[in-house]
Amino acid sequence: MRRTRVAVCIGLLAAIALSVSVVGQRIGEGRTLVVGIWGAAQEELTREYVIKPFEQATGARVELILGGSTDRFVRLYAEYDKPTMDVAFLAYGQAQQALKDRVVQGPNPINVPEWKNLYPQAQAVGYGVAFLAVGLMYNTEYVKQAPTSWLDLWNPAYKGKVAPFVFPGTQGTAFLVMAARAHGGDEYNIDAGFNAIAQLKPFPAVLSGIPETNLGFLTGDIWFAPQIHGYVYEFKAEGGPVDFVYPSEGTPFAMNVATIPTNAKNTDLAEIFINYFLSHANQLAYAERLYYAPTNRTVELPPELAAMMPYGAEQIAELLELDWAHITAQQSDWADRWNRQILEK
Repeated sequence: MRRTRVAVCIGLLAAIALSVSVVGQRIGEGRTLVVGIWGAAQEELTREYVIKPFEQATGARVELILGGSTDRFVRLYAEYDKPTMDVAFLAYGQAQQALKDRVVQGPNPINVPEWKNLYPQAQAVGYGVAFLAVGLMYNTEYVKQAPTSWLDLWNPAYKGKVAPFVFPGTQGTAFLVMAARAHGGDEYNIDAGFNAIAQLKPFPAVLSGIPETNLGFLTGDIWFAPQIHGYVYEFKAEGGPVDFVYPSEGTPFAMNVATIPTNAKNTDLAEIFINYFLSHANQLAYAERLYYAPTNRTVELPPELAAMMPYGAEQIAELLELDWAHITAQQSDWADRWNRQILEK
């Protein structure tokens, strides 16, 4: 634990040093940093553990644009020359594509000292801020034997009780690919996935948000759904009749990523902000509140908390790495097919 405290202190001192100019004036005085991020609990945690110390140290003001990552991803391309966001949080595949297209900047370890503490997977696309696993959420009140496979969802006894998520989106995309893999295909042969999901109709719902998902499980309308592990354990901690399973065919690896647009006007402030986001305090808070797995290797979790997320190098490596670059390239065509084959009655 002494080593961890030393690392935290060094990171904090580095962040403070970066926030003060050579003449002693706070670097952000009179400036506004615009950050695009998810809302709800993520907004609350970010305001408490990132924005508060960031504003105090830099003198800058932070403005949040709340919403989904798909909107931010599209906006980055549309606003390439004059981005309105200085920091944009994206899903893993989106960050890969944006980095490839040079719409966002690569990492700058000199100005983001916490970068060196990240697991290699979190360094691969810049600044990975949370590891996620997309597996099966199931209703413990109605499903007495926990599922072990993605194929279990096609059990005739569960007809009408399996709810997919919207496509595109982390859960919806992962489910489409895993449905394909479980039925002899994969992301390069997606027909099997579309055909398999169509067989699950009628759906109790096509999910797009966490509150409606939890309500469906609470009322018993939904027994199964693809879901990010943290959302399941958060609802379970609140008394929800749910649990999470890592299916035998694999559990897709996902990650939230902080990016800086290529032409951002406040890159210096953005780098300081991201360094605070990767700090021990914020990473631990995300793990304790949302069960999001830390990307910072210096964060040590108690065993009972670590058991509820893909924690540590070994468990992270066991998650299934999909070809997100290929998936992102196919997204438009797949979305059109999703609307025609899955959503139309």
